[in-house]
Amino acid sequence: MQDLFTTLWSVVNWISLEYLVEIFVIFLVIYAFLRFMEGTRGEGILKGIALLMLTFPILLAIIAERLNVMDRLLVIIRFFGAAAIPAIVIVVQPELRRALVRLGQTRLLGMFLKRETKGIVEELVRASFRMSRRKIGALIAIEREVGLKNYIEHGTQIDSVVSSGLLSTIFFPGSDLHDGAVVIRDDRVAAAGCLFPLSDTPGLGNVMGTRHRAALGVSEETDAIVIIVSEETGGVSFASRGQLEKVDAESLRELLLRHFVELEEPDELSDVETVQDGTGSRVR
Repeated sequence: MQDLFTTLWSVVNWISLEYLVEIFVIFLVIYAFLRFMEGTRGEGILKGIALLMLTFPILLAIIAERLNVMDRLLVIIRFFGAAAIPAIVIVVQPELRRALVRLGQTRLLGMFLKRETKGIVEELVRASFRMSRRKIGALIAIEREVGLKNYIEHGTQIDSVVSSGLLSTIFFPGSDLHDGAVVIRDDRVAAAGCLFPLSDTPGLGNVMGTRHRAALGVSEETDAIVIIVSEETGGVSFASRGQLEKVDAESLRELLLRHFVELEEPDELSDVETVQDGTGSRVR
């Protein structure tokens, strides 16, 4: 035990101020990256990696001082470090992609959101709750800054004005396009019958149906906002940035205006219920 304390003390004396500054800078970089990735599935993996990266220099110094094998250890570190970097990128690739998309969406110095007319908002609200009353399932995604071109190209292209009647017709049971999603782009219905990726967030399969998981999936991959109507309950939900909310007509109208019209941020909605993973009633 005395030898261990002696070794540790010798290492502490050996570590220079420059070395401590380097470790501190590494810590700050890792901390900033973890905050940026906060809320993704890769967060836990990255925290483990960060812990190793913070403790590794100290462990290396102890081993090198104890065994006098610094040169050989450095060779091993370089070899495994070169292999670890692409491995880490592969493991957290979906989270990195989402984080980069989030970075690209950042607006500086008060840049404004794209303006959408009140008329389109009213048509969307009217269509959503008309289908809600009839329990007609629907999935409507509205493109913002991140393009939905890939989804549009794989759907049935329409290029028509946004109207409650058109949306109700598209999603009417028996229609060839009713099982897919509608994409609205540049104030027009760009395509229908589009397929979105399903969110792979753990636990969603037990509380959500396919439409809601698809809405979360596309809202995680892009900055699109999505309206969902449940064919089972008739409930209307709103998805944005991987979050799902149950809404009434007024809440949906305010949320759409908040995202698409140049208005100051309104007060927090009182009638909006956020769906938490693994909790609450079943949503389909």
